[in-house]
Amino acid sequence: MAAERSSSFSDAYAAPDECDSCPPEEKPTKRPRVIVIGAGISGIAAADVLCRAGLGDIVVLEATDRIGGRIWSIEIESDKGLKVELGANWIHGIDLNPIFCIATKHNLLSTQYKGRNLGKKMMFLTETGDPIHTRIIRDVDLEYGMLISECEEFYKQQVATPCENDSVGAYVEREFEEKISRFVGEERRLRQLMLGQRLLGECIISGAHSMHDLSLSEVGCFEELDGVHYVIPAGFDSVVHMLKKSIPPERILLNRPVTKVSWDCSGAIESGGYPVCVECENGEKFAGDVCLVTASLGYLKQHAERLFWPRLPEFKENAIRNIAMGTVDKVILEFDRQVLPDEVFRLEMVWDRRNMENEDVAQRWIKKIPSFEAVSENVLVGWLSGKEAEYMEKLTDEEVGKRCCEAIAAFLRKTTKHLPNLKKVTRTFWKSNPFTLGSYCHIPVGTEALEIDRLAEPICSNSNVPVLLFAGEATHSKFYSSSHGALLSGEREAKRIIDFYHH
Repeated sequence: MAAERSSSFSDAYAAPDECDSCPPEEKPTKRPRVIVIGAGISGIAAADVLCRAGLGDIVVLEATDRIGGRIWSIEIESDKGLKVELGANWIHGIDLNPIFCIATKHNLLSTQYKGRNLGKKMMFLTETGDPIHTRIIRDVDLEYGMLISECEEFYKQQVATPCENDSVGAYVEREFEEKISRFVGEERRLRQLMLGQRLLGECIISGAHSMHDLSLSEVGCFEELDGVHYVIPAGFDSVVHMLKKSIPPERILLNRPVTKVSWDCSGAIESGGYPVCVECENGEKFAGDVCLVTASLGYLKQHAERLFWPRLPEFKENAIRNIAMGTVDKVILEFDRQVLPDEVFRLEMVWDRRNMENEDVAQRWIKKIPSFEAVSENVLVGWLSGKEAEYMEKLTDEEVGKRCCEAIAAFLRKTTKHLPNLKKVTRTFWKSNPFTLGSYCHIPVGTEALEIDRLAEPICSNSNVPVLLFAGEATHSKFYSSSHGALLSGEREAKRIIDFYHH
């Protein structure tokens, strides 16, 4: 439930009917009123930095009934104490990752599968249940890793791509075919299938429907952080809750969808001399010196034109339009007993997808799931992306569970006679969620990486006072699509406010 506002808090932020406007050339009050739209990790991180800097005259408006945004941890019913992630899943790397620092500082990290008899083996099986030889897996992974590195070099070295508007998928497939030209028959076919399986996983990582959608010339602008990837057994959202401790509870208002953001470059609008007035669905209005917008790119794509008054500058609307918002969903299956064979924690499903695009989406959506991972002996998690993920969101739990079980049984047919009983299906709906309208962004073919910088660029008044600021994963040029990028973008904008007001 949203915290109740005190009368003084309400009075402080209510937009007055009439007030003398401050001359636009005057510098705003040294303790600015800051309105933050969105209580995801970027909005909470920004509010945390501002409060710790003594700029506590803020309000965070969250459309839903919880904080965290696309970070969302839930407890599994059949395994009390086990948390699974509906959103952000891993701390990507150790070096320079602020989320890793928070997690270690508060002792949130521990062995992922402590107390569970799960091994470290991965089973690579075809649809016929036959295993793929480790030699083929090793060879493909080596070549694939080298090709992805080559893709990144086009941006890093500012080298022209082989073809105009080239994609990562097209480049990798062309080069891989040359590298396996010496193989024939089954040896060649299995290598092609393994490449397809690896590209499926890359689609999930990149937030794309297909790697053919991803710009080859720009993909290298994303920077990987060194170090292993961690999960947070206590739940990824525990990081967000740690950050919010510095924010007075009454400053975070839940169930406050924003319907209008009025702003004025001249420095003042009718809301009593403040350059920004934010209106919520329930009619509440909040006036302030600066508004930090952390809404998802998907939400901005659908609503920016009607949300902001006046409309955003053309360069900003173009950035929102040109950066792509992908859909990545999860399917969580709870069984009544152990599913995968002993010592196996992941079933890698090597589909034959060579003619998949000619199949109806109702038939092919399941083939977009490259693997199921055991997070406990009786709980499997699968991921899928793109149009197939969007289609999956429209199905019933029963339809999704039945199709997943059929697929798992087919791949395990030579190792497991009968699957255990499926007890529950949990899945995500990031595309149909009205406040996210997607999962995370990527740079599509034909779009410059600079569009991310343009989306992040502040809008200032005529006297160069920041009025509208933008944060979120889609505004970080090096770490877009990541939770640490989202956090850092929130801190970036908070520091921009602090620096301007000399705190």
